[in-house]
Amino acid sequence: MHVWILQTGEPLHCDAGNPRPMRAMNLANALVERGHYVVIWSSAFYHQEKMHRSQSQTTIKISNLLEIRLIPSCGYDRNVGIERLKDHFQMARNLKTALVDQSHPDVVFVGYPPIETATVMTRWSRQRGIPIVVDVKDQWPHYFLGAVPFFVRPLFRILLAPYFYLGRRALRDASGLTSMSKSFLEWAAEFRGSPVGPNDAIFALTAPGSQCLEADLIDASRWWDDQGVKLDSKFRIMFVGSFASSFDFAAITAAARKLLALNLEIEFVLCGDGQDATKLRELAGDLSNVRVFEWIDRPKIETLAKRCVAMIAPYRNVENFTMNLPNKILDGLSLGLPILTSLNGEVERLIIEHSVGMRYGEPPSPCLTDCVIRLYQDRDLLESLSSKAKALYEREFRNDYVYGRMSHFLIGLIK
Repeated sequence: MHVWILQTGEPLHCDAGNPRPMRAMNLANALVERGHYVVIWSSAFYHQEKMHRSQSQTTIKISNLLEIRLIPSCGYDRNVGIERLKDHFQMARNLKTALVDQSHPDVVFVGYPPIETATVMTRWSRQRGIPIVVDVKDQWPHYFLGAVPFFVRPLFRILLAPYFYLGRRALRDASGLTSMSKSFLEWAAEFRGSPVGPNDAIFALTAPGSQCLEADLIDASRWWDDQGVKLDSKFRIMFVGSFASSFDFAAITAAARKLLALNLEIEFVLCGDGQDATKLRELAGDLSNVRVFEWIDRPKIETLAKRCVAMIAPYRNVENFTMNLPNKILDGLSLGLPILTSLNGEVERLIIEHSVGMRYGEPPSPCLTDCVIRLYQDRDLLESLSSKAKALYEREFRNDYVYGRMSHFLIGLIK
């Protein structure tokens, strides 16, 4: 079968540096493995690196069964701002032009957002009777209302009216919807204006298993040894991600201070970068049991996990996270690490239902300090949570299982 994938804002097979695959790459790989011909439509602007892959429309042949078509746009320096809206408008306009006289695929898969490109592709596909699935990963345009003060939201809602119209139109024009959690799929169906149906499905945003070379793992292990993070019996809890306002690092440093006062050999290892990096280092400055490192690569993540007993995911309880199963949660499960998190919603249900971690927060929930001490004192509980975390990942979130099901679902829409 001939399958199109439209996905912007993600790494692609043509990008340098062996980027971590996301939705488009993972789905394309699964489809190609099953003998289907795949075309990925994407932006010539590389969102993660804020650079242009190409200045003009370009086709890149990756293999006999995979090609990438890059659509030009102006690009942007900041993730939020007028420049990004302009970029999305330009890409949608250029995509519409590029679709003229194209041969028809058997089925189309579209990432949402951006709203503009999703609208162009869903309308084009529906007019030609081509089945199309919209994969919803963010609450656009509703998300933007939450970014402004409450008293100006009615006015802002009026300004965003075209995006609400186009977003709903894109979802209604689709043959089916997919998303990464039950809550997100239900939200998308409600925005569309109809309940979840047989052509709607849930597929987690899971990543491939380890593809690290043994030599890289050895080098990474030596690097951690040099940093004093050794493969020993020390009780360590890790975080890898962005040092951003979406996480509550103050809760970690407050817990670390209490644990230090109790003279417990417990250490937090926090790795990443971001706008709050300086603030985090100031919070942790006088704490000997909080180690802060810059961004680390996959070999260092995997070797650090062998030196830690749990992973912390200190997300703030905003709707975009409580409705979701974030990558960090699935990463922790894949590494066999129990999850410590403050999240309500989907993640809390996962932890309770499958016994793969602990949730901390305001009373009556235990605080982070209490959760850590309980794991520190009850190694049988720690081992049970760890084994269940790994088993859950292998059973429900393994990359080949998720994207094998997704491929079958997509091809099944072809009449």
